[in-house]
Amino acid sequence: MNSNISRRTLLGASLAAVPAFASAQAYPNRPIQIIVPVSAGGPTDTVARVMAQRLGDRIGQGVIVQNILGAGGVVGTEQAFRAKPDGYTLYLGVNSMAIYPNVRPVSNPLPFNVTEFVPIGGIAESAHVLVANKASGIRSVADLVAAAKKNPEAISYGSAGVGGTTHLPPALFAHRAGIKMLHVPYKGAAPAVMDTIAGRVTLAAPGYSGALDEPIRTGQLVPIAVTSAKRVPFLPDVPTLVESGYPDMVFPIWYALFGPKGTPHEVVQKLSVELQAMAQEPEYAKKMYQQGNIANYVPPDVLGKTLAEDTRRLGERIRASGISFQE
Repeated sequence: MNSNISRRTLLGASLAAVPAFASAQAYPNRPIQIIVPVSAGGPTDTVARVMAQRLGDRIGQGVIVQNILGAGGVVGTEQAFRAKPDGYTLYLGVNSMAIYPNVRPVSNPLPFNVTEFVPIGGIAESAHVLVANKASGIRSVADLVAAAKKNPEAISYGSAGVGGTTHLPPALFAHRAGIKMLHVPYKGAAPAVMDTIAGRVTLAAPGYSGALDEPIRTGQLVPIAVTSAKRVPFLPDVPTLVESGYPDMVFPIWYALFGPKGTPHEVVQKLSVELQAMAQEPEYAKKMYQQGNIANYVPPDVLGKTLAEDTRRLGERIRASGISFQE
C-alpha cells in the first residue's frame, strides 16, 4: 500500500515537472526582440546588430533589434524594463545605464531602477578617445591642462548631449585636473566630432569606432588619451588618462545584454552560455574588432556587480564635481 502511494507520488511529481522542463528546453520558440535605446547606425546599434545576427544563428530563431529613442535613452530603457519577463524582450545596455539615475533631479527621478534589470552577460568593451582639433596645438593631456590654465575661456568640448557618456568623462576630468572647459552639447557624437575637426570646438570624447581612423590618420584629429584602464589595440600609441597622471580617470565603455526583472533563470542561463561561446569565435570577434570593440564575455553575476558599482561610483563623483545638467 505504502509502496503504491510512493510510486504514485513520484510519478505525479515527475509529470508535474515535465511542462516546466519542456518549456525551458523549448526556449526560444519564436523571434526575440532586443531593445536598443539609441538611433540606428551608431556604435551601440552596430554592436547590437553584430551580436543579434550571430545569436540568432546559434539559437535558430530570429533576433530583431528595435531602436526606441527618447530622453537620451531613458524611453527605450523604460520600455525594456516594463516588458514581459519571458525572454522574448531583452535590452542592450551600455555603461550609460549607470549614468541615468545620477543625472536626474530629485524632483523627477527615473521611473525604474536600472539595477533591477536581470544581467545576462557582457558582450564587448571599448573606450572613449579624447581627440583635439589639429590647429589647437594640443598634443597631450599635459598640453590640454596647460592651455586651459593659461586661457580658461579658450577650451571647449563637444558631446552627444548633456549627461551622456561623451559628456561626463571630459567634465569629470576637468574637475579632477582643476581646469575649466566649455561644454557644447550636440544631438549625437558625429556632429560633435565633425565640429572638432572643423575647429568649432577644441575637443571631443567619442567612443572609439572605425569612423575615427581616417581623421586620426590624416591628422585632422589628434588623439591625446583613451579612457580605459589599459591602452586599446586600435590605438596602441595613445596613452590612457591613467598613464597621463590621472589614476582615477577610468571610464571604459561596456556593452551587455539584460532582461526585465523576473526573467527566468533558465532563459538567462541559456543565453549566457551562447554569449560566452560567441566571444570565443574568431569570426565574431573579428566583426566586433572591425567596429572598434573587443568581444569580451562577462558572466551575469559579475555584470550585475559592475552595474551596481558603476552607478554608485559615478553618483559620488558627479555630486562631488558639481557638474550642471541644466544646459
